[in-house]
Amino acid sequence: MAKRKPHEEQELPFVALMDTMTNVVGVLIIVLVMVGISIASAVKKILSDLPPVTEQEYQKMVQVVKELPPPPADPKQIEEDKKIAEQKLKKAIEDLKTIDTTSLESQMKFMDLESFHKKLAEAKKLRETQKVEVDKLITEVERLKALLDQTPIYKPEPPTYIRLPNPRPFPEKPNETRVLVAKQGVLYLNEKTFIQPIIEGLDKVKSQFEYKDVKIDPFAKMLAEILGSPQAAQQAWPEIAALVNTFQMDQVALAYKVLVTAKVPASKQVLAAMGDLSIVTRSTLPVVAEAIVAAIQGNLSKWSALDPSTDPATPIIKATSSASKVTFAWGAKVVEVKSTPRDILDYFIKDLAQMPNIKDRSQAKVIYDAFKLQAILERAAVSPMMSGSSYTFKPSIKPGIPLVQLALTPKAGGGETLEQMRSEGSNYQRLMRAAKGDENGVAVFQVMADAFQTYHEARQIADQIGVAATWEFLPKLDLVVNVTGYEIQRFTIPTAAKQAAGNAVRIAVPKRKLD
Repeated sequence: MAKRKPHEEQELPFVALMDTMTNVVGVLIIVLVMVGISIASAVKKILSDLPPVTEQEYQKMVQVVKELPPPPADPKQIEEDKKIAEQKLKKAIEDLKTIDTTSLESQMKFMDLESFHKKLAEAKKLRETQKVEVDKLITEVERLKALLDQTPIYKPEPPTYIRLPNPRPFPEKPNETRVLVAKQGVLYLNEKTFIQPIIEGLDKVKSQFEYKDVKIDPFAKMLAEILGSPQAAQQAWPEIAALVNTFQMDQVALAYKVLVTAKVPASKQVLAAMGDLSIVTRSTLPVVAEAIVAAIQGNLSKWSALDPSTDPATPIIKATSSASKVTFAWGAKVVEVKSTPRDILDYFIKDLAQMPNIKDRSQAKVIYDAFKLQAILERAAVSPMMSGSSYTFKPSIKPGIPLVQLALTPKAGGGETLEQMRSEGSNYQRLMRAAKGDENGVAVFQVMADAFQTYHEARQIADQIGVAATWEFLPKLDLVVNVTGYEIQRFTIPTAAKQAAGNAVRIAVPKRKLD
């Protein structure tokens, strides 16, 4: 193979290379010298411009330099941290691209900006309304605080005497002393002591109160109600008026109606005989009339049921019937009569009612003229005899009540206050000691609604004395006393009789007890 010829004219000679290097180095040296001169002049200028520094100022600047924060991290380390952060950012962007935003987009569909604005407006309105209410409450609280600041401090009242109840039987025949308890003090009344002088005065002229010439007028309405019409009442009056002094006229009218309805003679003699039989059989006049009418009609059981015997083994009344006769027995006396209405009626009226221990038994009972009794009591109310009493009274007649009633009014100064009661010599304590000394003495406290504090005080004194006592509620200060021993006509059909006619059930009044 032919040998290539070297191209010497194309290669850089070594000498030329060295020349070039020398030139470059020379230029660099010149540059460095110029830079050094420039820096030196700049430093000289800076140093010449700087003010002179004392040693103390220098030490202070050194201290400031020491207190400067450390220089920032190495630029290389910062560059590396930047590259790592860019890689993490790139990775986070890639991860965000893969996130499922379907559920978020579906939720965004429900976000209605208008509805939010509307709700916001409503919330603001509600807030304003509530703010008004809150302001009112704050004002009220401030007002109440002001009132509270003006309210005096409560001081509790002294302790009240309270006793536990001790139920005991009430005396069978009590001598009651009524103690009326009002807020200011007490009033007291012993009915027996108060009424006794009045009864004694009436007893002296009691014959003046009997019916002499009785009129139908006070009884007309009641008789018309029982007998059905005013005409029937006028027709019955001549027969029933004779019994006005011995029986309640409503009972006489009912017996009369039973006889008339059964077409049995209803004369005053027949009614008077039946009245005597009602006394010995301890029955009412209408019941006796019904039993006699039943016997006339062939039913003897009602008459036998009126037997007054207390021993069923030895009855006083016996009655049996056969084909044409009826045998009646009253104790040992036996009478046999024909079973005709007339003969049976004659047995009751002419035989039985005429027996010595039955005839005129009803005459021992007296019913007085209410209006005559009222008139004499009105005169007694203003008589000097009553001047020493603690009460004034006014007599009254109330339909349905077979006694004249006295409505009492306390006189001024008739009672005692709490301070007066506490004194050992008070009328109240003397009255309690008198009740204590009576075997049947009972103090009955009648307490008004606003007087229980006074009652506790009065009761404490009574308990210390040891008197038997009980208490009742008193709606108002009305005192009523019955004039006992003087029965009057009641001028109406008793409520009990009306209830019995309607088959109503009556509830007995609870028995009184001491406490």
